[in-house]
Amino acid sequence: MGQTHRVTSTIGATTLQPYVGRPGMEGRRWWPLPDRSRAPALVATGGLSLLCGVVLAAVVAGDQAAAAARDLPVNEWFRNLAVEGSILRQIADAVSWIGSGSRTGPIVLVSAVVLVVLRQWRWAVFLLVSAEVGYLISDAAKVLVGRQRPPWTDFGPLESGTSFPSGHTFGGMTAWVATGVVLWFLLPRAWSTVLGVGCWTLGLAQGPARLFVGVHWLTDVVGGLLLGGGWLLVVSGVCLWCWGPVSGSAQPADQYAPSDSNPEPAD
Repeated sequence: MGQTHRVTSTIGATTLQPYVGRPGMEGRRWWPLPDRSRAPALVATGGLSLLCGVVLAAVVAGDQAAAAARDLPVNEWFRNLAVEGSILRQIADAVSWIGSGSRTGPIVLVSAVVLVVLRQWRWAVFLLVSAEVGYLISDAAKVLVGRQRPPWTDFGPLESGTSFPSGHTFGGMTAWVATGVVLWFLLPRAWSTVLGVGCWTLGLAQGPARLFVGVHWLTDVVGGLLLGGGWLLVVSGVCLWCWGPVSGSAQPADQYAPSDSNPEPAD
């Protein structure tokens, strides 16, 4: 029974880390996952970021005209750069196009299905909660704040919908940066470094891109970063606490193998 309990405990402690073939290889071929003790700091930092985002939302909703006046100099600086540089504007348009919810949403859903097929359902849960629940949070904030869009139409008609927070910026954090986190820890370093950093860059570029094309105020983008980044940190901390490795555990390296089946009782 003691052997059975040990095997069951090892499988039950299956973490977010991918399969590692030999002891010690996880430190060389894969980026090691932080241990569970880091989870409270992630949740606390994310909660503080969310709180700052809520305070900013209240300030903007309390006096939209004053908020727009404060944002205007920075907004005009970004807009003028885009007007003067066609290449910069084209890059901003491309980044915005990729970051649109009509494309990001299906990409997240397909990625989650692939993760489940690969028996990485914990990463699928992490990605879906971060991105899809985050999408609902972003839309709820837009309705509650009800901020009008900037008036510029240099690069197209005035966009519909309310402005705070920037949905592209929010989704850049909760979908693209989250996808980068999944790739960073699931793939070998040679691939994860390129693809993970690429996703992070695309996610973080959403905010500046929306300023360049003149469809969001500066505080919309800051609010998207605070709220989206805060939500991502909270989800990351909760998932790490539930499934992350325990510091100093004596479990073998192959504990990281994803397994949802019940082990056979040992003799």
